[in-house]
Amino acid sequence: MEDGADKVVFTGDTLFIGGCGRFFEGTPAEMHTALNKTLSALPNDTKVYPGHEYTKQNVKFLVTVLQTEPMKKLQSFAENNEQTQGRFTIGDEKVGFKVLASYVPKADQKKEYNVFMKVNDPTIQKIVGKTDAVDVMGALREMKNSM
Repeated sequence: MEDGADKVVFTGDTLFIGGCGRFFEGTPAEMHTALNKTLSALPNDTKVYPGHEYTKQNVKFLVTVLQTEPMKKLQSFAENNEQTQGRFTIGDEKVGFKVLASYVPKADQKKEYNVFMKVNDPTIQKIVGKTDAVDVMGALREMKNSM
């Protein structure tokens, strides 16, 4: 959806800041397609409005999987802001922070912080012990579910 010059997406229970929804009736393959093909194809400056505010909970999981500077910055932001909807973009989910004025990432710090959108990353694949993107998605969701 576009509102003037702004592009926005309302992701409901699919994409959250730093996370994704549970697979109640869907499958890891469907979530992989939704996140890494459909939503990932949106312009990077598209603002994300999830259906719920789960950023703090998602950060707790993210930092158990991967400790990167963008994840630490997201953690700090979540701890200091009650609401995060509309503050991040699709590009932030894929590439890392660029919205926050207080943080300008260096080229080598532009790491993705939504691990559910990093299913092809060898580091994430090694952590979950799988290489197929759909299997990685399923393994990550199971890890998150067990927290």
